[in-house]
Amino acid sequence: MTKILVIDDEGTLRDEVVEWLTLEGYEAIAAEDGAAGLDAAFRYLPDLIVCDITMPHLNGYGVLLEMRANPLTATIPFVLVTARASYDDIRQGMLMGADDYITKPFKRLELLQAIQTRLEKKAAYQRAHQRDVDQLQAALEQKQEQYLLRTKMVAMFSHDFRNPLTSILSSNNLVRDYADRLDEQRRLTHLNRVEASVHQLLHMLDDMLVVAQMETGHLDFKPDLIDVGKFFQQMVEEFQAIHGETHRVLFENRFIDPMWADARLLRQIGANLISNAIKYSPQGSTVRVLLDKHEGNFVLTVQDQGIGIFEADQAHLFEAFQRGSNVGQVPGTGLGLAIVKQATKLHTGTIGLESQLGSGTKVIVTIPMQPGA
Repeated sequence: MTKILVIDDEGTLRDEVVEWLTLEGYEAIAAEDGAAGLDAAFRYLPDLIVCDITMPHLNGYGVLLEMRANPLTATIPFVLVTARASYDDIRQGMLMGADDYITKPFKRLELLQAIQTRLEKKAAYQRAHQRDVDQLQAALEQKQEQYLLRTKMVAMFSHDFRNPLTSILSSNNLVRDYADRLDEQRRLTHLNRVEASVHQLLHMLDDMLVVAQMETGHLDFKPDLIDVGKFFQQMVEEFQAIHGETHRVLFENRFIDPMWADARLLRQIGANLISNAIKYSPQGSTVRVLLDKHEGNFVLTVQDQGIGIFEADQAHLFEAFQRGSNVGQVPGTGLGLAIVKQATKLHTGTIGLESQLGSGTKVIVTIPMQPGA
């Protein structure tokens, strides 16, 4: 059932809108102010948000920026409602990322039409992205021209670029425009999110380069002596800065030795595994990252509490553009594990996977510690 969050401090109107939506077959969630609306948005992840602008403590603009600053909620359609109808008010809301703007007093049909329009546009966007993914996979299977393959690959990565870019812009706007209302910890959270999102974008760009080099057979291995404990600690902190409100990423290091490895490829291994673990795990769950040493080998284990993988799918997951058949609408390119496998192979290492439906997945990467592999 489609979930719609209604945020308004005017109780009578809020209850009336909730009743309208319920009668139309929506699951309506009510919040009495901006702060309560934020909590409800992160808890329920609604399909659309209807939010009043003028509210105490945190107004509608502030709620909107918070939504757009978080990758988990950045693409949720957002309809602003207000009694102010000036051009400047409308322009400000749209520049901040609002999808529509309704002026009070409004009629029931006007609100329902705005909601239906935004939900249809969201569904059309998702269908278009899935169509791109399907076309790319079909092109690969049919061995079409490499030009088409690369064009579609760029389109898919461009889609995934939007969330971190939106997070950077919205966090920056929050810190700039609401500095007097944010305490020091909240400001630091947004600044950390900006930095982590930049690292995420750089990682995506490197993904594209790695895939291109894999296709041409020119993926080089350049080892250096690395403190892998500090290396993975920093990586985990970046993911925690972005996803800390929805997932816990716990890091345990039992590996104290420096090791010869290619830092770029090692980051591809860790970042893709942690990203997948978060992507396919429910809110509030824990992702565990463990570094260990066994019989002269470096061992990385990433374990989640996610949806799990069908046994029939597991043998093909490390092939390019292959994804589990139960991923549903979770976006993805199907390239991450193929990159992990190639990067592990260049380290003369091995990769294993253990998974059960509904109980999560554990991926184990084992790399020999000898220098200059």
